[in-house]
Amino acid sequence: MSLSPPGPTLYASWEALADGLQIQRLALHLPQLREQLLTPPSDVALFLQTSPSALTACPAVLAEPVTGAVIDGAGLAHWLRLPAEYGTADAGTNPLAPGADQVGDTLLEGVTDPVVRAAVAAVCAASAWWVGAFAVIRHLGVHHASLQPVSTAVTLETLKSATSIVALGTAQRILAEHLRTVVADESVRLSYCRAIVESITVESTLPSLLDKLGELRLVDLVSTSIPWRGRFTKYAGGTGAGQVE
Repeated sequence: MSLSPPGPTLYASWEALADGLQIQRLALHLPQLREQLLTPPSDVALFLQTSPSALTACPAVLAEPVTGAVIDGAGLAHWLRLPAEYGTADAGTNPLAPGADQVGDTLLEGVTDPVVRAAVAAVCAASAWWVGAFAVIRHLGVHHASLQPVSTAVTLETLKSATSIVALGTAQRILAEHLRTVVADESVRLSYCRAIVESITVESTLPSLLDKLGELRLVDLVSTSIPWRGRFTKYAGGTGAGQVE
């Protein structure tokens, strides 16, 4: 017997679980994030390259309600709401933002629909904040496999690579939702195809990148952002995150 309205697919359910995990992580570690912003430790190598307040700089505010509706339809309302609420008003630019913006520019080549362009640009910009926020508290976390305190440093270049992948995944979700609910023109279909091809291309780089990131929150944020063979493996088999948090 068919459901009316249809229930979510298994894939959509795993995706919702991953979204909830990121929100939970942020809520649980807000005190740590605030502490690092107020008194950045001098012995964290990352903070010699950039400041915590720059990494968590608030993205531009989304102006058009119709764009917000598209983002909400893709299940990404939280993706913009939380950076707007907890982002810093740092005068400097988030060093992760240019890479995220470049992903949006590449995917949107030839797309003229202003709503699609604004929605993709917004979620890409927010991706830089999410990676930056978890990077600020990375040294207080644990390794995703051993659950032991993280002892290795992470470079800004590694975080830039992570941001590009997260931005790619969130942009793909916007494009997929638009194609599913709206009679879109060919340029949006081509944009979605570019996102799929890029996801396949970067899949081979993910294991190495996740190893460099090391820390549980960043690894989960990146590994669940794009479709790939290992996306929900950890959650299907059980995760050690609950033991830590």
